Amino acid sequence: MNETMEQKAADICLQELSDPDVQEAMVTLIRKLPKIKDAVLAAEQGLELAASIVQDKESLNGLFGRLEQQCALYRVDEEAIVALFALLEKLPKLVKYVNAIEQVADFLESVGQDKQSQQYLLDGVKAYITPVAAQMENGVAVLREAKERAERRHETVSVFTLLRLMKDPAVQKALRFAQSLLEVLAEKNRKS
Repeated sequence: MNETMEQKAADICLQELSDPDVQEAMVTLIRKLPKIKDAVLAAEQGLELAASIVQDKESLNGLFGRLEQQCALYRVDEEAIVALFALLEKLPKLVKYVNAIEQVADFLESVGQDKQSQQYLLDGVKAYITPVAAQMENGVAVLREAKERAERRHETVSVFTLLRLMKDPAVQKALRFAQSLLEVLAEKNRKS
């Protein structure tokens, strides 16, 4: 019975060896045997070195002493470890933000290098700024004209003049605004 089992095993091995892929793999393995031998010898030497270092207490104490000195410089305490883990938990979110910032930076860099994009951006900004600047210039001109008129007038403002001004729609609108502004400010002060 042992012979039949051995015969079946031999037949299986012969069948496997007749496969061209297996034959090619065997040839490759045989060709690489010198390199494999060198790698095994190097691993043995590394293991011998590690074993001798482990057995040499003085070397280990020196190695761990230097390692301890280096770690002491960084003072890794519980708070630092907790902060590190908190940072690790937030890394996915931080990576999203960094990627977004990187895309914006790349865009700004490409715009900064492209004269046509710069001009288009400048024209767009001017389109928004021009109306605002015109309104500001108009407001400044109105204030200058009012100042000049006030400097030219030297008559005293009477109570009757104030009563007549109170009927002016622009004065009424300004007074309503001032009154509403004072009410809002008072409410905000009460809340805080």
